[in-house]
Amino acid sequence: MAEKRRRLTGEERRETILEAALALFSERGFTAATTRELAARAGITEAVIYRHFRSKAEVLQGVLEHYTFLPELRRFAEVPTDAPLRDQFLELGRNWRRLAMETRPLFALFLSEMHREPDLAHTLRDGLVRQAVTLVVRALRARAAADVPVERLETAVRLFFSSLLWHFVLEERMGAEPKPEQAEARMQAGADLIARALRE
Repeated sequence: MAEKRRRLTGEERRETILEAALALFSERGFTAATTRELAARAGITEAVIYRHFRSKAEVLQGVLEHYTFLPELRRFAEVPTDAPLRDQFLELGRNWRRLAMETRPLFALFLSEMHREPDLAHTLRDGLVRQAVTLVVRALRARAAADVPVERLETAVRLFFSSLLWHFVLEERMGAEPKPEQAEARMQAGADLIARALRE
């Protein structure tokens, strides 16, 4: 008698949809892809998609939240450390670069679709970016930067991640991806500059 397949939990089903969506949106673009195609890719019906997400846009938001830096930042914020401020920025930079390399299709998707989908830019700016900055600022203030004003620390975090975006995503898209040793040198220089500026 054939073995019965285990039914996926709601969380497992949601992750299956997000995995399929990342692949489909990267191949077809968010605008061109349909929920019918997504259902076929995930091996489910469209009705199942709508049990987990209210719209295709919400699926995209789920992809961004699941595959971007937020889970990594939550782990960073939860682990106590007495490392110097400079080393904490360097750790953030290294982890960000690794994730950016692992999820290149997501960055390509975002860059290609942002001008077509204003809601995508809004989601990233007011949702993901704000959450990310808040997580890092809280973690750093609880550790090595309790004496740094929140506004100053927030600006430093935004500048650091903006420089990473330029060096490791936009340059790669223009065919000028830095070599690993160049990337490491840039991250160290950036961490040094930010940490020094915060202490002045």
